[in-house]
Amino acid sequence: MSIQSNFLTFHQTILLSDDDGRANLREKRERVLRRLRLGSPRSFDSFNQGSYAMSTGIVPVNGDYDIDVGVIYSGAQRPDPLTVKGWVYEAVKDHTSDVVWRRPCITVWYKSGGRRIYHVDLAVYWQDAWGRLSLAVGKQHSSGAHVAWLESDPKGFIEQVKGHLSGEDRAQFRRVIRYLKRWKDVHFPSEGNAAPVGIGITVAALQWFQPVKAGWRAEGASQYDDLAATQALVRSMRSAFGARLSVRLPVQPFTDVFERMTDQQMLEFRGRLEALDANLERARLGASSVLKTAFGEDFPA
Repeated sequence: MSIQSNFLTFHQTILLSDDDGRANLREKRERVLRRLRLGSPRSFDSFNQGSYAMSTGIVPVNGDYDIDVGVIYSGAQRPDPLTVKGWVYEAVKDHTSDVVWRRPCITVWYKSGGRRIYHVDLAVYWQDAWGRLSLAVGKQHSSGAHVAWLESDPKGFIEQVKGHLSGEDRAQFRRVIRYLKRWKDVHFPSEGNAAPVGIGITVAALQWFQPVKAGWRAEGASQYDDLAATQALVRSMRSAFGARLSVRLPVQPFTDVFERMTDQQMLEFRGRLEALDANLERARLGASSVLKTAFGEDFPA
């Protein structure tokens, strides 16, 4: 098999499809939203966000599938953000045995045999009279500057990602995002801030990805080169590094998606990007077996 064929086979393996998670995630989402509708003191709207909504999801290495859901309350008088998050938490806290109030969201985990296998992240928003959204940020017992309404445009971001490029160029864009998400899952811990967040990889791709084609097939269709496209994005990210890699959301709140990583974590991120670039270069020169090192055991030999 050619390297491109291997990449496409790998993509089919890591692609989050209805067969390996999406249908179950939808069912878990609806169960949580039903519970929230029963227990919430106010009516709300909801929408999908995150990788599920942007069609960039992958099969998780650790088996913990997730879906991000925005919960939108509205009205002329906006309460304290913890009050509104409290409405959500109180409504769903007994839905499963594992519901956690986190800084950006309320997370409902589903378990099997004591192991977390699915979770639904509920991001809580307030919509003003002009349709603008603000995200409720803060842990349950936080105070002061740790609690805030953060102006946000999640729907605008989803539209940008879903509408970026077209046709087969867009398909390659999404494949490369998935490759780098799997690389992240293989080489970084799943807990804490040591790993670059998935949205960071998506924003980086939105900023720097360029389609790469290797030539033409006999039938006249362009032949894409996923190895070269992945390496070009990795090199763009490396080139953008100073002491840190700063990548800002293209919509409100325009924050640096990697801001919660420490300087030491940034240093490790940089080193692992360099190692990935080196492995991609070795594969380009013929040592394709190193792609298992880069992307894990699911990459075909």
